[in-house]
Amino acid sequence: MFRRGRRRDGRGGSGPREPDGRDEILDVVDEGSGPDPDGPYDAEDVPDDHVRRLDLGSLHIPVIDGVQVQFQVDQESGQVLTVTLTDGQSAMELSVFAAPKSAGLWDEVRAEIADSLRAGPGAAQEGSGRYGSELRLRLPTAVTGEFMPGTMMGIDGPRWFLRIVLTGNGALDPQAAPLLTQSLHQLVVVRGDQAMPLRDPLPLKLPKEVTDPHGAHDPADPPDVDPRDVDPHDVRPGVAKTATHMPAPGVRIAEIG
Repeated sequence: MFRRGRRRDGRGGSGPREPDGRDEILDVVDEGSGPDPDGPYDAEDVPDDHVRRLDLGSLHIPVIDGVQVQFQVDQESGQVLTVTLTDGQSAMELSVFAAPKSAGLWDEVRAEIADSLRAGPGAAQEGSGRYGSELRLRLPTAVTGEFMPGTMMGIDGPRWFLRIVLTGNGALDPQAAPLLTQSLHQLVVVRGDQAMPLRDPLPLKLPKEVTDPHGAHDPADPPDVDPRDVDPHDVRPGVAKTATHMPAPGVRIAEIG
């Protein structure tokens, strides 16, 4: 099983580390969430935890009260580009990629991202967290001269690599975003058997809750709604926007939650 304990001393870190507040809040969440959530899980190691999850193809996102799920969808291709979970005060962007069997990608990716940010207007400083080495970021926003804090984590799984970017209050204090922590613990990654170039994004799709919100079709049937035609305002009433997630040009967001 792909467990948190294995990652503490694995590719994400460089040996023992001092405990910090991140460990404390995650341990508290574990105690209150039933069976020990050892995830993110590989698809072959999902426990019988009775958690309802949205099927996004390569990612199965737990449905948690108080957490909204946002999708950046390319208007031309209909391709889901990114998935972001938000509690209204913090946001957690998830991206998943093909990785090699024998080694992880996080060490390489972390160094590349840090160099890229240091060469531009942003900044990156390496630190330690629950999943090993992570980057504390100073990210430029769409407003010139404005920055926001961020934390980037990486998790190396069997033939997949998961990149997590926290922004908002949760990037400054993990205790401020316990629902997003729970979402990450209960996340499932589905790598599939297809051969893919290393670092290529694993395919994502809109879940049937978005393409067919009224449940008119059998889940096994392909949706007859083109993701490019999904109006974010028609997906589910009462969903609030959050300023911690900034859409890219040419992309609009559908939300459920």
